[in-house]
Amino acid sequence: MNLIEMIKNGIGSDVVSSLSQKAGVSEDQVNSGISAGIPAVLAGILKNGVGGNTGFLGKILSGVTNTGADGRPEDILNSDQDTLLEKGKSLLGGLFGNDADAVTGAVASSSGLSTVKASGLLAMIVPLITGYISKLMSSKGWSVSDLLGKIFENKSEITAALPQGLNDSLGLANMKMPNLSMPKVDIPKAPHVNYEVPQSSGGGFLKWLIPILIIGIGIWWLAGKGCNSPKVNSSMDSLSANVDSVGSDAADAMKTGMEAAGAAVAGTLNEAGDFVRDLGAMISKKLPDGTEIKIAENSVENRLIAFIEDTSKPVDKTTWFTFDRLYFETGKSTLKAESHEQLQNIAAILKAYPAVHLKMGGYTDNTGDAALNLKISNDRANTAMNELVKLGVDAKRLTAEGYGQEHPIATNDTPEGRAQNRRIDIRVTEK
Repeated sequence: MNLIEMIKNGIGSDVVSSLSQKAGVSEDQVNSGISAGIPAVLAGILKNGVGGNTGFLGKILSGVTNTGADGRPEDILNSDQDTLLEKGKSLLGGLFGNDADAVTGAVASSSGLSTVKASGLLAMIVPLITGYISKLMSSKGWSVSDLLGKIFENKSEITAALPQGLNDSLGLANMKMPNLSMPKVDIPKAPHVNYEVPQSSGGGFLKWLIPILIIGIGIWWLAGKGCNSPKVNSSMDSLSANVDSVGSDAADAMKTGMEAAGAAVAGTLNEAGDFVRDLGAMISKKLPDGTEIKIAENSVENRLIAFIEDTSKPVDKTTWFTFDRLYFETGKSTLKAESHEQLQNIAAILKAYPAVHLKMGGYTDNTGDAALNLKISNDRANTAMNELVKLGVDAKRLTAEGYGQEHPIATNDTPEGRAQNRRIDIRVTEK
């Protein structure tokens, strides 16, 4: 569980835009301030916890002083600027004490702002961050002691993310976990399988064997629900199954996600936190209209073409293909520059096969607010669709829908898994 990423993903582009206007700085500078502020706030909370100041932490993380009338952290931005600044500066002093100036200086350095501008931005950011932490605690059922335990577990990640010089100022590396009640452990459950681990004093082997057997039976039942056993592509991204007809694409997406959950994908995380897949050797592909594109052997383009040309594979609602080089800015629906090459290839494929229609599905990981995740997934799916239209594809051949965090294809317990779940899928609806 990466606390920094969970908090950062909860802060949407609308919040960044609002902060930019209020603080009089660019959105990039706001993002830099947030990236510096989140680990600093977490370090400050841990420092107060180690120092025994849990009463102060209970007050600022109560979920009352950090949210607006609607109970959303971002609603604090609706306060007038003087009130917001006053509240933020008070919170800064309480969290960091004599280190508040060092934190301000670090934010100024990382964002390229003057000390005055950085001080104002940080005063607005800190209440927002503590609000999101409070919201996360509420959703997870954590107490202050639980939170301190989670921060301590993430100490190495927080230390690495702190702006230069702050680690020494805050003394994070030398902090020891205070004697607190043990944090709750989140036990992952298999989809739609409810079971309890036997609480006997002996039989350690059976204790683990029984749940594994139950999970296996549940997966077998799900996989065998249709008239024939589903065929799952080993790459996890292309799934073709003969299943009972269902009433909505959302249900189909859920079925796809469950069936894909056990497969493995080769790849690594890059420095930006995007999952880079192992796509194999580059090949040249000549399309029916004479256009030639350069693609990888295991790319979505190659698999999509194979599906389109295979007359034995009918259009259905369960065969989805995951874009493997489509990336978005964190918390936004803005495409990164490296995404355009694959969209250009997909546009070329659609032009070469004019009968083909596609649906774009957007997905996120499970960090942050579910409603916000649903919105951003829908925005991203529509962004990808609109980019294809700009590249000359008839809009009537395309549809888009966001499914949010509900249908993962990988675990959400690792950075690699979460990166895979932040994706755009495509499904052929006509060919």
